Amino acid sequence: MAVRLTTPVTILTGFLGSGKTTLVNRILQENHDARIAVVENEFGQVGVDGEFLARGERQTIIQLANGCLCCSVRGDLARALHDLALQAQEQGTSFERVLIETSGLADPAPIIQTFLAETAIESLFHLDGVVAVVDAAHARLEAERPEFRSQLGYADRFIISKSDLVTDAERQALQDELSSVNPRAAVVAVDLRGSDIRALMSHVFDVRGFANDHIPSDEIARLLRPGDGPLRLRPLGLGKHTRGVTSCVFQCDDALDLACLNGALDLLTTLYGSKLWRCKGVVHAAGHRSRLVAQGVQALVQISGGTMWRPFEPRRTVLVFIGLELVPAQIRAVLNACRARDERSPGVP
Repeated sequence: MAVRLTTPVTILTGFLGSGKTTLVNRILQENHDARIAVVENEFGQVGVDGEFLARGERQTIIQLANGCLCCSVRGDLARALHDLALQAQEQGTSFERVLIETSGLADPAPIIQTFLAETAIESLFHLDGVVAVVDAAHARLEAERPEFRSQLGYADRFIISKSDLVTDAERQALQDELSSVNPRAAVVAVDLRGSDIRALMSHVFDVRGFANDHIPSDEIARLLRPGDGPLRLRPLGLGKHTRGVTSCVFQCDDALDLACLNGALDLLTTLYGSKLWRCKGVVHAAGHRSRLVAQGVQALVQISGGTMWRPFEPRRTVLVFIGLELVPAQIRAVLNACRARDERSPGVP
């Protein structure tokens, strides 16, 4: 029986004026040999050029000259994505991936949760990642806004725009600060207007932020530096308004008791609630031959099966938590209690 592949979805977020609409319009207008469905999930004024969007209550897709599709969504996202797939089939069109542009004032969490909780679309789509566009010239002014802070916390990749409006030292400082608040997200500075469209798209797609197989080695390298303990706390330095934004990394070579871990994650989500923006990691669980993958947004955390451990691969748990006012000692104590000490990891002294 043939395996049906689902379509990857990228969420493009960023504060008002960051440049994400410039990026979307280039994807819609230019030739790049990719069939992309762009979904406008705006509230209020439409971001992309009006000529691309259908009018009326029913979400209708428009096929563009370069093969891309475009539609606007004002209702339930899960239903709209399902309708998008059906309408594309009815019209004889197709697409290879979906790009959702959110409002600059939107919290990405509800959109992310749609892909973790809505079984109606999991047979058609899967979430590839969250890409946040950050305005180099105005990031410090925007840092006081809670929407901006949450966009940073949920991101799997950062794109710094408008670097030409700041000095090299200022751009590097911003890049370092973004890596500080969210070490698991790669950071790249690009010219949204002048860069080659294929180069830009390489930063937007194939993020694999929600892949159910592993955490990429370069991401682990950003999370864990020499001398770091099993848990690390880092504040965001974008000004006094963002104090309390933290990222915590837990690493353990002992196998964990899965039932205990489920209870521990439930406890942490209860303790922190909406302040726990993102949880992600790879779990080495006692009695399981394959790695498990944890994905969570606020109170919704899922643990699913991943790929098999390779014969000589060190087996370890790496869990990342990003949110507001997280307490490292508390998280360390809760997770360390789940060590299955009678089952050591193969090859670990």
